[in-house]
This record gives sequence, structure tokens and C-alpha cells, in this order.
Amino acid sequence: MLEVSIISAGYSLNKSDPGKGEISSILNNINLTVKPGEILALVGESGSGKSTLGLAIVGLVPYLHGTMKFNGEAFSPFDMGDIRSKIQFIFQDPYSSLNPRMTIGQCIREVLVKSFNGSVLESEIVEVLSQVELGVDVMAKYPHELSGGQCQRANIGRALAMNPDILICDEIVSALDVSVQAKILNVLDNLKKVRNLGILFTTHDLHVVKSFADEMIILHQGKIVERGYPEKIFAAQEHSYTAKLLQSAYGLAES
Repeated sequence: MLEVSIISAGYSLNKSDPGKGEISSILNNINLTVKPGEILALVGESGSGKSTLGLAIVGLVPYLHGTMKFNGEAFSPFDMGDIRSKIQFIFQDPYSSLNPRMTIGQCIREVLVKSFNGSVLESEIVEVLSQVELGVDVMAKYPHELSGGQCQRANIGRALAMNPDILICDEIVSALDVSVQAKILNVLDNLKKVRNLGILFTTHDLHVVKSFADEMIILHQGKIVERGYPEKIFAAQEHSYTAKLLQSAYGLAES
């Protein structure tokens, strides 16, 4: 279980010397829990702070005031130690996280080789690929030879090779066609059940969340404005921003 309590997090306004100068606080008073076997959707428009939140958890935001706990033990995102392998971050761009000079098999092998060797290693690679619905044929292919959806599933597979408990998925289906999105969402839903993974899923797309997430949080201007079960939030909104977000999303869908 991942518990996050952020008082503030952000970036330096001094681009020439990030270690000095005024801090731009992107997130304020954030509290959330990612539970095993559940998908928590973090929903917000571009600039709401949802990506910053995911990055802050894994130490990729330079200024952070708050606490993080993994399975009840506090940790620093800037010095995660053994916990780093247990919390895996998957980026939006399917092609940016895989070495373009390595085949998909090599990308996954370099993670698994620390724990396996020989024929067992090869069978583990095949098993990881099967869990993200990729065949053995992709092992010999380079990232640029795969579609965006295949490449994103390979990214998920590489993350799984670390044997994580938590996946942080940052807008990972936003650049993909609807049919491709559905396949990746099905993969994540299955992994949640089979591996008991906790998944923090950031998105601006409410259509994705409705039947996919176990719980959802609405983020606006770096603050949580609403949280709850998707079916309840879709039925009745407590915050005016949530109502506007839903109206905008479904209004655009109908036009």
C-alpha cells in the first residue's frame, strides 16, 4: 500500500540555477492512498498537477514537503533504496522509456537477468510478455518497429519485470486510438486482479475512468476538489469544477 501526504511540491522559477530562487508550488495539501488490487484514477485537465504528483512520488520533482509511506514504512522519494523497484512509473510517450538500440527482449532481459539465468530467464521474459498480451515475436523487434499500443504494453512488461507492488501510469493511453486504449486498460485491469497490483492512473479523459477505476480523485489547480467511487461522482457531483468537467467531456462527446 502506498500512502501519500504532500503539503507542497513544485519547481524552481530560476531556470539558470534551479537550486536557488523562488519555488513555484504545483501541488498543495494532497492526501491519497493506493491500495493493493485497486485502481485509483487521478483526473484533471492539463496543468492540474496530476503528472507532477506521480513524478513527486518517485523523486522526479525537486521540491517536496510531505511524507510517503510504503506498506506502513516512511521513505524519501529522493532515496528510495529497495522500494524503488516496488513502485514503477510508466510515462505517457510509449517510445521514450525504451532504449531504441535494444530489442524488446533485451530491454526486459536486462531487468530479469539480475534474478534469473539460462532457460529460466528466457521463459520469464516470455511470461512477462504474455501478461501484457504480447507474443514472443516482439522479442526480436526494436521499439520503432512496434505500434504505439504494443510499445506501451512493452513498457508495462518491463515495469512488471521489476516485480512491483505499485504502478504509476501517467496518461499512458492518451496518445492512442480508442480501440488500442481498451486493450491496455484490459491488461491493467487483469494485472490488478492477477498480481494484486495497486495502480495510480492519471488521465484527463473521464470516459476512460467511468468503468475502469475503483476510486477516483478530481484534481484542480494542484488541489483535490472531490474524491469517491466513479458511479457516485458521475451520478452527482459535490464540487462545481467536477460538474463542469463532466459536462464538458460528455458535451464534446455528443457534438
